[in-house]
Amino acid sequence: MNYHEAAIFLEEGENNDKFNSHPRDRNALPAYLVTHNRWFYSLDLFAALLLMSLATIEPPAVFVGVPVGVHGSIELFGLFLLGISIVMQLRWLGFRTFVKHKRSMVKTVAWVGMIIEAIVVIARNDTQYRVTRALRPIFFIDNRYLGGVRRFLRQILQSVPPILEVLGILLFILIIFSTLGFYFFSPNQADPYFRSFQQGFVSLYVLLTTANFPDVMMPAYTKSRWSAAFFIAFLAINLYFLMNLMLAVVFVVFSDIEKDKFRKLLVHKRRACQYAFRLLVTRSQPTHVPFRHFRGLLKFFRPRASERDAYLVFKALNRSKSGFLCLSEFYNIYEMCGFKWRPYQSPDPWFNDFPDPLRGCFYLIRRLVTWKWFDFFVWDLAIDAIIILNAATLLMKTIFVSASGVPVSHDLRVTWDQVAFVTFYGVEAILKMVGLGYKQYFHSGWNIYDFSITVLSIAGIIAEKFSSSFFYIVILRPLRLLRLFKMRKRYRDVFQTLVILTPRIISAIVVIIITYYFFAVIGMELFSDYDMKNCCVNTTVEQFYKDDNTTVYVDYYYLNNFDNIFIAGVTLFELTVVNNWFIIMEGYAAVTNDWARLYFMLFYLVMMVVMSVVVAFILEAFTFRMEYNQTVKGDKDGDEENVCINVGLTKEELRFVYSSAADTPTLQQYARALETQGIVQYEGKRRRTRVVLQRRMYRDEIPGWLLEADREHEDSPGLPTPRSFSRRWTEPADISTPSASAHETPQQTPPSYYGTLNLNSSTESQRNEV
Repeated sequence: MNYHEAAIFLEEGENNDKFNSHPRDRNALPAYLVTHNRWFYSLDLFAALLLMSLATIEPPAVFVGVPVGVHGSIELFGLFLLGISIVMQLRWLGFRTFVKHKRSMVKTVAWVGMIIEAIVVIARNDTQYRVTRALRPIFFIDNRYLGGVRRFLRQILQSVPPILEVLGILLFILIIFSTLGFYFFSPNQADPYFRSFQQGFVSLYVLLTTANFPDVMMPAYTKSRWSAAFFIAFLAINLYFLMNLMLAVVFVVFSDIEKDKFRKLLVHKRRACQYAFRLLVTRSQPTHVPFRHFRGLLKFFRPRASERDAYLVFKALNRSKSGFLCLSEFYNIYEMCGFKWRPYQSPDPWFNDFPDPLRGCFYLIRRLVTWKWFDFFVWDLAIDAIIILNAATLLMKTIFVSASGVPVSHDLRVTWDQVAFVTFYGVEAILKMVGLGYKQYFHSGWNIYDFSITVLSIAGIIAEKFSSSFFYIVILRPLRLLRLFKMRKRYRDVFQTLVILTPRIISAIVVIIITYYFFAVIGMELFSDYDMKNCCVNTTVEQFYKDDNTTVYVDYYYLNNFDNIFIAGVTLFELTVVNNWFIIMEGYAAVTNDWARLYFMLFYLVMMVVMSVVVAFILEAFTFRMEYNQTVKGDKDGDEENVCINVGLTKEELRFVYSSAADTPTLQQYARALETQGIVQYEGKRRRTRVVLQRRMYRDEIPGWLLEADREHEDSPGLPTPRSFSRRWTEPADISTPSASAHETPQQTPPSYYGTLNLNSSTESQRNEV
């Protein structure tokens, strides 16, 4: 139970869960374990996606004809599955803590409302006005797998207060200019944009997006050229000053939030380590944890870790080589558990056992691809020149084909230049694989990147032989130009930053999709009953919705509607781009009433806030990367893609981690290394994530943060106890001396450290980081 509860504390630290949601006692543990299970997470995610997908069969539907009873029953089934997690959470949290948990209460209230509504829909056999369907993403966001999405949403909400301040100023200026515009331009009967204060406010609101410029200015401009000063002043103040000011404010706030979030997570993990450590020590040894207890912890915290990996993590943590972990060493458990271990590759080349003539050829190739002067000044320049020549050839050929009028499908012929370029790329990949070995070659992310593009290029050459069947394979041609990312270090930094930020970019995309889903459902409820074809008669947007012989050019704006969830999504995307978005707004205002504009204006405001945070997030990421490069300038380890650490195991330690009879062949494989070196080296690797960069970037500030957090922790009353459902260790009775051999059985005792914790020179910064 101590091992299990300690693992729960570490999981709460890793997932940034508050400790007041810790299981209250041993009776609450079963419900906690059922809820915190990957199978249950998957079931919860399936139920949330099932509810959201109902929008495709509920009127207005993508798949028409599904009876109300069918989709109503499916909705009740999905809500039933989600209700299990609510009941379980109430069971292990307790009523008081559950009520104080805001996210759980919002989820519960939405769940109860949807249950009632689903029952009413089935009873009436009719789908009435159902805006609550827009709240279904709440269950999707609450899923454990969507932690990154919740964090991004939290950052958006934290950025809202300063945004509202700037929006308040913007609204104030918008009202002033609307008032002035009404008095200046309403006497002009030919000006349709300022006939009333409301019309002027909407016109200037649209002008803020520049979608109706200069159309909104021209009626006044024909009467007086001085009227241009009004519109220039409005755009200069609002568009070029206040909007950019809002982005700057969001960027500053977002940067502070990122740094503070990292600090809080670091402190939270430290507190979780303290709670877990208190559950692993004994009365007789209250300051150190032996390997037996550490292994018991990993069986719950990292159940897939083998005996070997557990011992390597323990030895990597135990810098003092005492055979016990103190608290300062235990703090690094999150970092060390992220390493993946494998036997260190021998420095001998892979072709070392080949016959002499072949081995000599391979050795020359190895020297060729590893010679730094050739690599930097000859090989890279040649590759870059070939890439640029390939780009120029592709561009010129495309221009020639487009000017000649030849059908594009007839151009899908394999020419000598295509074969030459792809052959050059292939020879490059083969030489590097031969010289470095395939393991070392694919160890580099850039080599994987080059190899993938080369394979796709070869696939494109082969597919273009079948032009009639593979016409669209032409999209593979420009992929060869992606190798240009390697030409300059700044390009490489951009690409590496993009790779590191991929999970967070995905979270931002999910947030945008959820926002679309929310407004799409509301839009379907409000506007799905209206046919926009040939609508808006006698309005300024009439010509855009015509579908008859009275107009020369059909604009097809009647296709921008809310007939189903997918079409509504396309319409909302057009509104997001803001080009001519007011035409869609004015069209629905004409067929409904003026209040319809509120929906479109509100959507623009929400998307403006979301996109401002997304832009600030991207700017902050690349700014952080540039600052990081300046901080670690001249340090080669700072440019490495992976963090590496080496640990050596002696013969006795190998017998300990490979103690079963099935491991005998494995021990025999290491006999040669033990005879020559006396130890077997293992290499641990993990990706250089943003957290790793932040730990290094703020390494001078981290000690102060931790010291301040420890002081606050000591002064805080009523701290949660980690002894909620476990008991203090009082057995076994042989825990009496600090020596490992005195308190561990022979089968459970790791041997003494005969080797040392080896860190190669390239991981000096990692040693400092840990």
